[in-house]
Amino acid sequence: MALRDFLLTLTLVLFLGGAFFFTRRMLAIIGVMRKALPTQRLDQTGRRLASLVVQVLGHRRLLRIRLSGILHYMIFSGFVVLFIDIVETLIEPYGISIPPVLATIVDIWVLMVLGGVALALFNRLVLRPERFRGSDERDAYLILGLISAIAVGIVVHDSFFPFVAAGVLHVADGAASGHFLGNWVSGLWRALGWTTPTAASIGYTVGYLMDIGVVFFFLGYLPNSKHFHVFLAVPAIFLRSLRPAGELSGEATAEQFAIRDFQGMRWKDLLDLFTCTECGRCQAVCPAYASGTPLSPKHLILELRDALNRTIRGEAPEPLAGGVVSAEELWSCTTCGACMEACPVFIEHVPKIAGLRAALLEDGELPQNAQKALMSFERQQNSFGQPARKRPDWTKPLDFPVKDARKEPVDWLWFVGDFASYDPRAQEASRLMAQILHRAGVDFGMLYESEANSGNDALRMGEFGLFEALADKNMKSLREVQCNRVITTDPHSFNALRNEYRRYGFETPVQHYTQALLELIGQGRLEVKPLGIEATYHDPCFLGRWNQIFDAPRDLLDRCGVTLREMPRNRSQSFCCGAGGGRLWLDEGGAGERPADQRIREALTVDTPYFVVACPKDIAMFSAAVVSTGSEERIKVIDVAEIVYAACGLGAPLLAVASD
Repeated sequence: MALRDFLLTLTLVLFLGGAFFFTRRMLAIIGVMRKALPTQRLDQTGRRLASLVVQVLGHRRLLRIRLSGILHYMIFSGFVVLFIDIVETLIEPYGISIPPVLATIVDIWVLMVLGGVALALFNRLVLRPERFRGSDERDAYLILGLISAIAVGIVVHDSFFPFVAAGVLHVADGAASGHFLGNWVSGLWRALGWTTPTAASIGYTVGYLMDIGVVFFFLGYLPNSKHFHVFLAVPAIFLRSLRPAGELSGEATAEQFAIRDFQGMRWKDLLDLFTCTECGRCQAVCPAYASGTPLSPKHLILELRDALNRTIRGEAPEPLAGGVVSAEELWSCTTCGACMEACPVFIEHVPKIAGLRAALLEDGELPQNAQKALMSFERQQNSFGQPARKRPDWTKPLDFPVKDARKEPVDWLWFVGDFASYDPRAQEASRLMAQILHRAGVDFGMLYESEANSGNDALRMGEFGLFEALADKNMKSLREVQCNRVITTDPHSFNALRNEYRRYGFETPVQHYTQALLELIGQGRLEVKPLGIEATYHDPCFLGRWNQIFDAPRDLLDRCGVTLREMPRNRSQSFCCGAGGGRLWLDEGGAGERPADQRIREALTVDTPYFVVACPKDIAMFSAAVVSTGSEERIKVIDVAEIVYAACGLGAPLLAVASD
């Protein structure tokens, strides 16, 4: 009876200690979150619960990296079953036992957890993924050690229980028959003669402390560890944004967009900082990191988390933008969203980066080229600094007029965008697109000089006010147009029209030109003949990852007789060209190879003559990359419109060059 009283007293002390440190930490975190800006994250409960099932129980994102996903599932599952062990450990001194079948389940999961720990150690010590660089390795090994201690403790205290149950605790052992691991180890103790009351009491106490004692130590330690995601991952996934992925403006206003301090963040942003697992998946897919710039999305979150912890401890607050996170880091981001797509706990990196950039802009701390681009947006409403009257000049070589949608109704309004209007290489693709629409008999028109840049990139550079000004100008023009749909060849414009402009009352259906062309072929308005060529296709970030449009371009290529050879990174894992988020106008800093050059080298591995793009900026970025990598004889960048143009029998001026 003395042993039982000792264990119960010790359990109470350990629980109260763990609960005290856990509660103190949680109250501090909740305190700073309550001072942050509000955000609506409790809507669409059914969809949120479904997401939990898929992401938590199904491990969908975690299993993208197979070994890491499997070992995490093995350890994670052990935490679920650990609850059974805790109940059993607490009730067995009172002579109450769990059913043998549950005891067997506990032992099976002990083996799985230990197997998961072994795989985790193999991953960290032998494979050593580069994505772990900068993570807290000591904490990782400590946690793996504690998990192992719990698993071994379960077996040890179960193995001694038969010896202390009758002789010391004086309770029945109803679950012993189910603990096959404990029964097996019990044979070892018998062989060693460790079955006396004293030896059994010591062995049982050691196992008990390794089991329930470490559990309560976990309770107090985890809130200060990167493994706090054990508690926070489920709520973080449940509370993830369900707004359109490509919508950055969201709930923001011009006054609230800039992030200067933690009170300028939304409470979910602060939750993100404590939820980070330091797994480095975001870092592994970041084009800025891959090209050697100072930015790592993982380090950015950790820098903010560490600064927030210093604030909680009462240290003097530090400037976030340009201080905690350097300006060089912030301006390195392409806002491609690969980090957010890779994160297993749905941390929202890009909105934080845009908000911190906004603070830099307010202080006048921006690269010179970025300032020039923003001034061009403000003065000429385009990134080229060209007069608005020159916007429709690309149509002059056409042998038919393009309707002015400001003056007469049209079925389709073509929102052309800056690059498709001003860049010489993209202008050619625009003319081919116009000829295709003309061949199909589409009643289409443009806004001519009344069209302004959509503001998509200005917003992601942190210029919320300029974005609103550009959106306001476009909305005034769009309200005057009578049309049934809007099409665009520019994914950046597509994203702004489809996602950002909804807050201003824009409700007209928007299509990317790959969707529209596929529809025309399906309706028989365009007749295509198979080209019989091979090509690879690059998913633009603002069409694919941000708007989940992957099939339309591929189906269109298939209808045109193009055999597609996918690059290793495709669809939602596509690699950015490096132009987004204003990076197009900034110096190509970084110690490594540019993202576009890396992508072309990846395309060369699939050995196709054509690199097909569906974005005017991609035409410019990848055409330059083909030259800089010396690949002119091996691959040529072509627009989807060029493929369709050739398949329609309208001619193939650019394809002909590639095949010479």
